[in-house]
Amino acid sequence: MIKLIASDLDGTLIGHDFKFRPRTLAALKSVQDAGVQVVLVTGRPHRWLEAVVEQMDGYNSYAICSNGAVTYHLGRAEVVATHTMSGRDVLRVHELLEQEFPDARFTAETLDTAYLQNAEDTPAQPGGPLENIELVYGPLGEVLPADAQVVKYLMFSGAYQPETLLKKVRDIAGERVSVTHAVPGNPLIEMSLHGMNKGSVLAEFARERGITPDEVVAFGDMPNDTEMLRWAGRGYAMASGAPALIESVERVCPGFDEDGVAQKIEKLLGLSEGFNDIQR
Repeated sequence: MIKLIASDLDGTLIGHDFKFRPRTLAALKSVQDAGVQVVLVTGRPHRWLEAVVEQMDGYNSYAICSNGAVTYHLGRAEVVATHTMSGRDVLRVHELLEQEFPDARFTAETLDTAYLQNAEDTPAQPGGPLENIELVYGPLGEVLPADAQVVKYLMFSGAYQPETLLKKVRDIAGERVSVTHAVPGNPLIEMSLHGMNKGSVLAEFARERGITPDEVVAFGDMPNDTEMLRWAGRGYAMASGAPALIESVERVCPGFDEDGVAQKIEKLLGLSEGFNDIQR
């Protein structure tokens, strides 16, 4: 029996316009009406979700945000759990990366403040990840408090291809922080608490509710979805997603432009009234 559907947002449920396609919205509503919990699992910050979730009629559930660092209840607009790094630990990693990438842009983000280095020309954009948060500009070693609770530490370097940059950063910092990549074609590397990722937090979320991996279906399209899709009993990489993810995950569903998530949910609903299985 399927009790939980967990899904990434960008490139999986929504497009570049941040909109759901009608077929996907209908499928999500049907599965919720049938009593199956839907949880959004995204690299995006929780404050960015309001405009997305208002498209989902009656959604009153959780989102696992910032690659697992923040669990947020959308109906109550409440942060219910965090997995953060101390500013002190971030600065130790930052010292190593700054030596290797002195011209890169760095951001350390807490729940209410973003500290930005080499990014003075990066104002908040409407609807963007820096909207509705205090911005502090300057070298992280000078502006980031040692006791700050950092949910995500990011580095951008246009001098590298994303895959190359990801490998270099993992080689330098992978023993200290979790390192991943979430935006197609964008050399933006995202770092968080070591050992923490979408999959580990989803597993914790499910365990607290008595839900086992074989009762979970998950969808994603980028490397930061890898652990989630591997943990879920049925984890599907989008055919339109990153090749590295597709290669590492057993199952693939049709791409975003084909309403791939909706197709799988429709098959789940059509197989049996009791949700005993999902078509492979």
